[in-house]
Amino acid sequence: MAIEQPRDWFEKDLPQKVKDDPNKVEGFNGVLTFQINGDQGGTWTLEIRDKVLNVKAGPHEKPDILVTMKDMDFVNFINGKLNGQMAFMTGKLKVKGNMQLAMKLQKLI
Repeated sequence: MAIEQPRDWFEKDLPQKVKDDPNKVEGFNGVLTFQINGDQGGTWTLEIRDKVLNVKAGPHEKPDILVTMKDMDFVNFINGKLNGQMAFMTGKLKVKGNMQLAMKLQKLI
């Protein structure tokens, strides 16, 4: 099912996916902050430790990874209409922080 707003993915879709398959976050221990810009945007922090995901609205003081995107680019990315590598190379997806950890995110998304 396609998401229509970033909030849907962070607050409903992602937690359900991890609950259904905790292996999606296997090997990932860290804090990610997503800064989604635009009218449908917001800031969400994901803390993942020992296959447990906690999602909260708002930024984290010192995330391991900071991801920045525009709201509709994020929706297209999550829905598979925007390739992550292409988004990164064209500046639509910006990632700061631990790039090794960031590479493990592909199976989450």
